[in-house]
Amino acid sequence: MSKRIFLLMAFLVAVSCAKKVEPTISRDLAGIVLPDEIECFAGETIELRVLSGRGPVSTDQIELAGEQTMRLPLAEAEPYRFTFTIDPNLHSGDYKLSIIRDGQNVRSIGRTRLLISTGIEIDPQGASVYGQVASQGKGVAGVVVSDGVLTTQTDGNGIYRLKSDKKSKFKYNYVFISVPSGYEPFSNDFLPRIHKPLNYSKSVPERKDFELLPVEGQDNCQVLVMGDIHLAKRHNDRAQFVDFINDVNEYTSANAGRKLYGLTLGDMVWDLYWKVNNYGYQDYIQDAKNIKNLMIYQTIGNHDHSMYYPGDYETVVEYKQQLAPTYYSFNIGKVHFVVLDDIECKNSEKSTDDNGNPCYKRDHKANLVSDVLNWLEKDLSYVPKTTPLVVTMHIPLYNRDGSYRYESAYQSSAKTLEDLLAPYAAQNEVQLFTAHTHKLYNVINSSKKIYEHNSAAVCAAWWMSGYDTPGIHVCQDGTPGGYTVLDLSGNTLKWQYKPTGFPVECQFRTYDRNNIHITSDKYTKSATQEYKTAFDNLVGSPWKTASSANEVYINVWNWDASWKVEVCENGTWKNATKVSTTSSGIMDPLHLIAASAKRYDGNHEPSFKTEITDHIFKYTAGSADSTLEIKVTDRFGNVYTETMTRPKPFDIETYLKK
Repeated sequence: MSKRIFLLMAFLVAVSCAKKVEPTISRDLAGIVLPDEIECFAGETIELRVLSGRGPVSTDQIELAGEQTMRLPLAEAEPYRFTFTIDPNLHSGDYKLSIIRDGQNVRSIGRTRLLISTGIEIDPQGASVYGQVASQGKGVAGVVVSDGVLTTQTDGNGIYRLKSDKKSKFKYNYVFISVPSGYEPFSNDFLPRIHKPLNYSKSVPERKDFELLPVEGQDNCQVLVMGDIHLAKRHNDRAQFVDFINDVNEYTSANAGRKLYGLTLGDMVWDLYWKVNNYGYQDYIQDAKNIKNLMIYQTIGNHDHSMYYPGDYETVVEYKQQLAPTYYSFNIGKVHFVVLDDIECKNSEKSTDDNGNPCYKRDHKANLVSDVLNWLEKDLSYVPKTTPLVVTMHIPLYNRDGSYRYESAYQSSAKTLEDLLAPYAAQNEVQLFTAHTHKLYNVINSSKKIYEHNSAAVCAAWWMSGYDTPGIHVCQDGTPGGYTVLDLSGNTLKWQYKPTGFPVECQFRTYDRNNIHITSDKYTKSATQEYKTAFDNLVGSPWKTASSANEVYINVWNWDASWKVEVCENGTWKNATKVSTTSSGIMDPLHLIAASAKRYDGNHEPSFKTEITDHIFKYTAGSADSTLEIKVTDRFGNVYTETMTRPKPFDIETYLKK
């Protein structure tokens, strides 16, 4: 046998008992092949291969250092291989492995994750999927387990059984858990490991075990809710995303004393550019894993569905393989979180992408298909009606006026969702987080007791304003790109919007009307007359005309009807007046000049124009140069203030992130 063939065989054997991932070999391993992750049973013997032929000797020990530190004797030691047995008292976790000789560390092998099942034998009893959910060597009772169709709970020993049909229509079958309160799953970088693939037909029983870690502090924690990240390797998005990562890392560092989690709201990537720009899920994972110390649950969006497959089920296979189930649940403290897929793809017409690759014309509808709703009914059957619910999905349930956003043909699914949530809403108002619009608005359905937070986008307007006007990262309604901080304190939920690059105390932006006159001659000097006219038509009232009426406008991003906006002039406080969108059609002036104007000035129709907003307030001052105290009070009594020295300039420099 040639040396090359022998080394190849040794390399393949080394991962025989571990997760099938590419092993990592770095210079300090001295030829010992160590997989990134090893799934095994307590008491199982693990074999590692030595490519150099200079392995440890039989009297050596192997040290595993992590949350636990344990030295284990070698069961066998040969030049090209050695083995050791997993101690039954060793827990799952991340470990640094070293060879110990005469009590001294003589060789660092590297790091790996051990996922150690208890090793108890389980009779499938006719189930096609079975296993154990355990933590630190003990089964966890009462954990809800599902294949997306059936659900069950673990028994007192943490054992579950499902007679799953492993439905072929799903194209990719898996089993997943609803993480119970007081625990966390292990994670791959920032992605929680809550599902495992099913590889065989229903006639072949498969054992799938899950490991959990006990945690404290969930009754007083925060969840960072992130909508529409839209990474696609365009418009300098990855560099701008670094600003977002830095902001999140600074926030988590400043709040290190509390338990923190993350939760996306869909459209992490952009299907149009998976092949055109060669940016997909693995690239997103590589970029987003720079977010530190934050496990992030994922919600699927319309742009997370592949345009290279037809129908609904095939378009989400890669998402399921790389990121998460398309619908699932988990618990944090006293709160039950439900993640839903409200996208139905109907791709059928063949097409090509911008690089000529065969694909399908993208066709999706906002709809909660029967698979999702049937599963949700089963999932909620395990949840007491007094439990606070947080539900996420990508496309909003409601428009800003409270009407259904779903098309009439699909509104029955929206009503079914409301009916399923009704018993919980009767006890605690259900919090529904959605995205998709790249604007921020809140809808309180008082009759259904559902509060929908349509969250502004991490990418703002698809990273466009920050690309055209660096330092101005703003959505189409004037909301800065950012995320929502959801605060969980027992049964009580509170929230604040966190603009990227600004403190959480920054909740509004002020404009001095006397200094705002937005015209094509001023802001689109390089445009042709066609695009100048188009820009003038977009601007509309009140910004297209000059004014000396001493009006001040205040854009309050996360406003709802319980907020209060007040202005003090010369010692007298007055309420600001909310501007009616129906009568004024008012738009945020900063987005007009930082984003829309830049597109028109380059003789392009903006893909994402400035849009009307419904959270702008107006106050008429007594003079053009009076200093105003602005005070905004949110529904939780938090007060946000600004001293507005007037006249206040209206230019990019005034509103740049400082």
